[in-house]
Amino acid sequence: MGNNDGTAEAKAWLDAGWRVESVDQAAGEVVFTRAADHQPRNAARPAAIRPDYVDSQVSASLAERAEALGLDPGKLTRLLAELNDNYSRGNAYAAHALLRAILDHIPPLLGCADFKAAANNYSWSRTDRGYARRLLDFKLQADDALHRQISKRTDQLDIDDMPPKVWLNKILQECAEAT
Repeated sequence: MGNNDGTAEAKAWLDAGWRVESVDQAAGEVVFTRAADHQPRNAARPAAIRPDYVDSQVSASLAERAEALGLDPGKLTRLLAELNDNYSRGNAYAAHALLRAILDHIPPLLGCADFKAAANNYSWSRTDRGYARRLLDFKLQADDALHRQISKRTDQLDIDDMPPKVWLNKILQECAEAT
């Protein structure tokens, strides 16, 4: 399904002043945008539909661990809270930027220099190592979301482009429990 697939349906929505903004086949959801103003029809989803991205118990345990290491957990705690807030509101750019920043705050909790070292060298379980490496790959997507310049092409970034919550929660849980 798209704006240029030549179907009668595509012609109809384009003629009516709408265009497809994004398609989530897994969820069975299509987001249409008014062609004139580029405002998604369903851009704001109620917060109740989208629960927190970071589990509150994981966040609290992480703050305790940071304090135990002599680190000030204030900034990380605030980043996690803001990620949850922006994720629940569907703010894709803010959520991407905040997750990107959080990944940069994980290494000191694991005794690593940067997230790449943490993903590749920390003694994760096999599953968590996979999550860490996928989050390392996500940094490229987040950098793109932050730095790609405005252009004539419609941007395709959506809140559903965030990595699965379990990836970050398991990594943060390990950071909270690391010895």
